[in-house]
Amino acid sequence: MTTLKEIIPLLQEFPEEEKGKILSQAEQYDGLLAKLPKAAELGGAEEKIEAGILALNGASGAGQSYVIKRVEKLLSEKSLTLPRIYLLGTRSPRPDEGHKNPYIFAQEVTDGFQDIYNPDLFYPHKEIYYRYQSRPGADNAILLADMQAARKKIMYLETVIPTLLYLRENEISGIPPWKDHLKIIYLAAPSGHEWVFRLLNREPQRLVEEKYRGTLLGRFSSSLEDMQLAAEKKIPCVLNHYGLAEQAAQEILSAWGI
Repeated sequence: MTTLKEIIPLLQEFPEEEKGKILSQAEQYDGLLAKLPKAAELGGAEEKIEAGILALNGASGAGQSYVIKRVEKLLSEKSLTLPRIYLLGTRSPRPDEGHKNPYIFAQEVTDGFQDIYNPDLFYPHKEIYYRYQSRPGADNAILLADMQAARKKIMYLETVIPTLLYLRENEISGIPPWKDHLKIIYLAAPSGHEWVFRLLNREPQRLVEEKYRGTLLGRFSSSLEDMQLAAEKKIPCVLNHYGLAEQAAQEILSAWGI
């Protein structure tokens, strides 16, 4: 388990006020984590679904991308696949990203969205199911065709808790609220100190950059806001302990009913 002693060296570049805020946020994280029902203690999914959406989200630094790869591996061992709903993303791709990694990167034009990697692919506004910001400056959109497909088969969606809760409770583009046909799992680091350490230690060489530190502060705050919502709505939580990603993946599949 990560200790305060391991975190302190990573906080050296932050002003004293921000250091105190980050450590306070670690305590808030622990308080919210205690309120989240643990999926492992719930005995698996109450009801399996034949069609609908299986969703995963978690605090920044929870290890979501790594764990979902373990989920995919476990599914392949069962000769199962889980079709993914790829979001349209309007931000610029990073050097290690590409088409459907992790988004369908697109540029908004007058009549819709133009795929920046595939000039032949264009998505008019009428083909958009729902558009939202996952965080300030990050515009995303869900395609209507994907959500129509999810009415007939199980699909996977990875996005933020506020959006998932909105889809679960509201009719959008003629599609009824998803209700129990949208199963959400919240992935979390096992403690506030571990959560803070993972985020700060992701690119420690960049902590000297003021802009990068500001980005991290935003992630701490937005993660806690989403976690608060997850706690209020009693979203089942899976803990991703260091070195135990496959165990977390197995718990996710059980909670989803797979």
